[in-house]
Order: sequence, then structure tokens, then C-alpha cells
Amino acid sequence: MKYSAQNIARIASSLVVVGLLTAGRVVAADSSLSHDASSFIKEASEANQGEIALAQLAQEKSQNPEIKKLAQMIQSDHQQSQEKLETIAQTHGVALSQGLTWSQKRAQGKLEKLTGTDFDQQYAKDMLEGHVANLNKFQKASQTVREADVKQYAQDTLPKLQEHLQMTETAARAVGVDPSTISSYTSKAPAMGGTGEQNEQQGGQGMSKP
Repeated sequence: MKYSAQNIARIASSLVVVGLLTAGRVVAADSSLSHDASSFIKEASEANQGEIALAQLAQEKSQNPEIKKLAQMIQSDHQQSQEKLETIAQTHGVALSQGLTWSQKRAQGKLEKLTGTDFDQQYAKDMLEGHVANLNKFQKASQTVREADVKQYAQDTLPKLQEHLQMTETAARAVGVDPSTISSYTSKAPAMGGTGEQNEQQGGQGMSKP
């Protein structure tokens, strides 16, 4: 025979080793994602799902045109944002949880019990709080995450989040949320790189200050 049983066994063993090494390289490539990037992807996905769920509820329950317009925009934008994020997560092998977090379910349950102006004001306050939190997370990720596609996603999403916050402030004023309450949320928003003065001017044009 050309190959002895011993040679065949040696070849088979070598193939197994090569296969393991190859598999190891694949795993290493997937696991090379930084902790900051992985955490950001998961948190951004949770935020998108929460915003979508509450926006759907607002469109069903609110009769205020400002709130309904805000909710429609938030749902549409966050659905598009989630689709982009799912592609990035798949690329890096990040498993995204489905469904709402405990805190999101609690907020949803609270809103479900409200009607009329009470609902509109609470939804507006939830959106103020949520978008300020998101702006801070996305701003940090845009500066610190090393993965190019994740960083780009954060940078590209920031203007939309800023727009949402500005429209939420307008809607909050329209449904009678106290100006000091609005300021207590918006004062925690990050200064958008190099656009602070511009944002202030836009804010002055689009809405009155408290």
C-alpha cells in the first residue's frame, strides 16, 4: 500500500489540528470585538426596541397632534436604526436580546394606565429622559469605541437623536409639561461637538426658553 495505517492516522490527526486552528481563528475574529463596542451594541438595541414600543403605544392612545407626530417619527427612525444595528451585530457575532427590559416594561405599564393629557405629559417626559440618556451613550461611543463600523453607526445616529430631543421638547411644551421639568432633563444632554452655539440658536428659533 502507498500509505500505511500509521501514515493515514498521522494525516487525519494533522487535518484535525488544522481544522481546530482554523476554527480558532474564526472564534478569535468574532471575539475580538471590544467590551465597549459589544456593550454599546446591546444597549443601543434595547433602547431602539423600547422607543419603538412606546411610540406605538403613543400613536394608539394619544389624541394630541404634536405627540402623535413625535411618536410616528421616533418609531420610523428607530426601526431604521435597529435594522442597521442588527446588521452590525450579525457581522460581529453579537446576540441581541428580543423584547423589552424590565424598566421598559414598567414604563410601558405606567403609560397604559394613563389617558388624555396625563398620558401625553408622561410620554413626553419619558422621551426626554430616554433621549438624553441615549445621546450621552452615543456621544461616548462615537469617541471611544475603536471598531470603525460601530463608531460610524454612533456618529451617524447622533443627529437624529438630537432632532428627536428637540422635537420632544417642543411636544412637551405643547402638552403643558412644566418648563423647569423639561430643563431638568435637557440640561443633562451632552454638548454636541462644536455645535453648542448652533443648537442654542436653533432652539431659540424653534421654541421659547423656560
